[in-house]
Amino acid sequence: MAYDYIRLEGVRTHNLKGISLRIPKNRLVVVTGVSGSGKSSLIFDTLYKYAKALYLGALGSANLDAGDSDYQVEQIAGVQAPVALEQSTRRLSNPRSTVGTMLGIERSLRVLFARCGTPACPVCLGAVDAHLQCGSCGCFAEPLTLSHFSANRKEGMCLECNGMGRVTAFSEEKVVPDTSRSLTWIWDNAVGGTYSIPNVRKVFEAMCADKGIPLDCPYAALSEAQRAMVLHGCEDTYFVSVGKVSNNMRFDGILGYLDKQYRNTSSAGRRVALETYLGESSCTACGGARLRPQSLAVRLAGRSIAELQQMPAEKLDAFLQQLPHSLPLSPAAAEVLRACQRQCRHLSDVGLPYLSLARKITSLSDGELQRILLAQHVASDLSGVMYILDEPSIGLHERDTRKLVSVLAQLRDRGNSVIVIEHDETIIRAADWLIEIGPAAGQDGGQLVFEGTFADMLASAASVTARSLAQPPSRRERRALSGAAWFDIAPSHRHNLKGATARFPLNALTCVTGVSGAGKSSLVRSAYEQAVLAMNAAPVREAKGSKGAKGAKAEATAAPRFDGVVNVEQKPIGRSSRSTIATYIGISDDIRDLFAAQPAATAADLGRAHFSANVAGGRCETCKGQGEVEVDMHFLKSDYVECPECNGQQFHADVLAIQWQGRNIHELLALSAEEASAVFAGHAQPQCERIRKALDLLKEFGIAYLTLGQATTSLSGGEAQRINLVAELAAKKAGQTLYIFDEPTRGLHMADLAHLTEMVESLLAQGHTVLMIEHNMDMIALADHVIDVGPEGGAQGGNVLYSGSVDGLLECAASHTGRYLAQHLRQRGAVAAPVAASAPILPARTSAALASAGALHFPQAKQFHQTWAAIQQLADSVRDSDSAALLTEFLGADARDEQLGSLDRVHHAAIYLGDYEDDADVFAWFAFLDQLAGEGIVRSVEHGPSHIAPKQYGTPGWWASLQRADGFVIEMFCCRAFGPWLERTPAQRARLMSHAALAVNERAQVLPTLQALVRSQPQLELIAFTDGDELGHCYGHLRNNHNHFVIELVHSHGPAEEKLHA
Repeated sequence: MAYDYIRLEGVRTHNLKGISLRIPKNRLVVVTGVSGSGKSSLIFDTLYKYAKALYLGALGSANLDAGDSDYQVEQIAGVQAPVALEQSTRRLSNPRSTVGTMLGIERSLRVLFARCGTPACPVCLGAVDAHLQCGSCGCFAEPLTLSHFSANRKEGMCLECNGMGRVTAFSEEKVVPDTSRSLTWIWDNAVGGTYSIPNVRKVFEAMCADKGIPLDCPYAALSEAQRAMVLHGCEDTYFVSVGKVSNNMRFDGILGYLDKQYRNTSSAGRRVALETYLGESSCTACGGARLRPQSLAVRLAGRSIAELQQMPAEKLDAFLQQLPHSLPLSPAAAEVLRACQRQCRHLSDVGLPYLSLARKITSLSDGELQRILLAQHVASDLSGVMYILDEPSIGLHERDTRKLVSVLAQLRDRGNSVIVIEHDETIIRAADWLIEIGPAAGQDGGQLVFEGTFADMLASAASVTARSLAQPPSRRERRALSGAAWFDIAPSHRHNLKGATARFPLNALTCVTGVSGAGKSSLVRSAYEQAVLAMNAAPVREAKGSKGAKGAKAEATAAPRFDGVVNVEQKPIGRSSRSTIATYIGISDDIRDLFAAQPAATAADLGRAHFSANVAGGRCETCKGQGEVEVDMHFLKSDYVECPECNGQQFHADVLAIQWQGRNIHELLALSAEEASAVFAGHAQPQCERIRKALDLLKEFGIAYLTLGQATTSLSGGEAQRINLVAELAAKKAGQTLYIFDEPTRGLHMADLAHLTEMVESLLAQGHTVLMIEHNMDMIALADHVIDVGPEGGAQGGNVLYSGSVDGLLECAASHTGRYLAQHLRQRGAVAAPVAASAPILPARTSAALASAGALHFPQAKQFHQTWAAIQQLADSVRDSDSAALLTEFLGADARDEQLGSLDRVHHAAIYLGDYEDDADVFAWFAFLDQLAGEGIVRSVEHGPSHIAPKQYGTPGWWASLQRADGFVIEMFCCRAFGPWLERTPAQRARLMSHAALAVNERAQVLPTLQALVRSQPQLELIAFTDGDELGHCYGHLRNNHNHFVIELVHSHGPAEEKLHA
């Protein structure tokens, strides 16, 4: 019997209260609810693990494990083959694994290089002829294979680093951790037993005096040649005397001396001391490329495989597009090339265009890894699969989230069920079906609050999500910054930063924003390091030093100083089964001290360690303090039952006999944070005060329902994020502390943001400063100061676009964040700053020649609505025009009768607005279009910089794309000095269009239509017929050679099998 739904009945896993529900198949289903309500328990711990065991069993897998989970459910029916994309890099820890190997692009590149690359001589690396013989030395090269370009094969790997790209060696960064220090300071503070030996220092100082290397200036001020001599020495010898011993000696450099001593020493103690300076560095033989020189010498269109692997996916795609014009490709090679291009585009679609193929998987964030897995599955073209994703929007800017929605829709449209656990408003609104678990967290959750469509959810009185969406964003009184002190971030070139510099106010909330990969983390990391350096500058200034060093130190102390710097990173919470809430937030020792101080404990000779379930002595040795024992189930996964010795109480009877305030250690740890806070209140002991403060933080974050002895492995993503914050904040800092948070809203439902806001206000009230990386629009709107980085990710980012107030950000048309924030505030009923009000009156600049051609010009501000009406009318006339006549206009009458009657109407048009002289003219238009989106006149607006004009004119411009309520898409563009190109295209001048898209009724008619267009040559320049366009499975694209008029043919009723490339 076929099911249209996945049916779950009586689910009682973890905190779920016997819920029953239906999940429609082949739909985009979003499961939401407050953090800790039971979403993961339902979807991952029950549905996914049941389906996984079922399908492994159907395949006859030896790994079938019916006890693979502790899920509790009465019945599940209608499941599909499951694929889970979780936020975890633990199972992908291979140091050789890269983005390229994971997606399969790297293997495709190896095929291209092996089949189409130009071999090199194995001896001199020179060019070889068709017979593989070198013209210079006469040696022969072996035929290229895929193994020659694999860092995991002996034929291709670099022999120095074994294909790893990095080697362990004595490192400059370890020897000189702070480049502002002088050489004298470096030698004075060397680890004992390493290089700071009297005779070595004497010869070093002699070399410095001879070569003119100053000992008292900062290391950063030395030239490259001087640094090289410090690290690697020179060939000259110097006569030195130490005590009664004199000798001629050569200085081998600090690194050279360390390496020699490490190889020759037999002392274990000295070896340990020398290892202080060991670090990883790039392999000098391959330059970090992991391949042998012979493989790196092979070229494809002038590039080595290492160069392509280092390109961002976006740039690699552009290079591959030009490859067919550079060298002839066989049909098989052309197909491999297209596969590479599709994968690069999939990376861009999931918001990762900045990643290179050589990027290590172990260096990715959990969100990046999940989206790479998503791109991998988009390329697989599977159908009939149940995809389960855990908050894929984490780490994504709102612009990239909308791209992600398109990718999820592609998976769904291929006949898959896509189930997403998500808190993001954009993805919730895009869902075909919504399921909300709640109404609260922990034991107050676990109920089915709502299931249905988004429109129905908004009308649901029980939905916490609906209430949050109906309310305007929360507000806070922003701090006046007119008299505030500021911390200046010095110019930084870390990663993709282009000398970026910014400043943020002290005792205020600053949000660092920007699209994914723009350089936010790099900028904040630079701020962290500079703040730490400034914090440590005062004691350094008083230390013994030289005049040159004093100047640098005085300059460092001129900046505002913090008394402490706390960096709360997105680190995974403890995964040990013995890690509990109490141990993680640092109150377990205080609890044990309270019990150990009881007279009964003293009489029984019980100390602090006896009250730990992790240490032998006080714990139950039958269960090793776990409270349950393992039962071997032979071929099935082991089961666990309550320990018969301690009855699940974890400790010996004599330990459990000790009580504090009427409770033993097990009973106290079983209390929730809310209950425990009342127990510890009113007691004068310092331990009670520290415990109560930590528990109050749990209450402030809305997770006081967690028990003190609860394992951290049982926490949801939102709970783990907040526990991580509590652990950092529990250790209160004295004075002014800089708190740095990396996306603290991660894993939090929109109803949970109030707890985070209260925490921020508490820190500011104590005089601290908060700097956070953030994508959440509600959180950004609350900031006192915003630093926006961009404009794009990777190489196209790294600039500080804006630094100032939120109101000013809304007026910054170059900022993606400002644009989406304005839309978000309008959508949620908040009043956004009037963007267009500050724009200048727009002069009409249309030339007479363009005006006679019918081109629209930039209007006066009061004429926006009239001009928009003209655009709407023009778009309607384009849409309703006869498609066959439109094609005949530039293809000729010969094509009129060939299959063109099957074409439907045009579904979008591009309109040229005219020339402009100042970007402000365009920004005013953008503000007007955003207003139309806010009023519901159009569905969505995208706009940004463009380079659509021919290269010979060098005229970058701006584009805008928007969708009307009826689904018709209008694209507008404008350029500086665009007139000459327009004057070359009479047909385009008449219709004010750059391209049209034509829908085809039947898939069988797509190929004949393309063939008809092919026969209209010689005007045809390009034609392609591929799969996977966002509008459908069949997609044709051609461009007329004379007037650059572009036509797209789209069909969306099934996969295409034919392939045509002309």
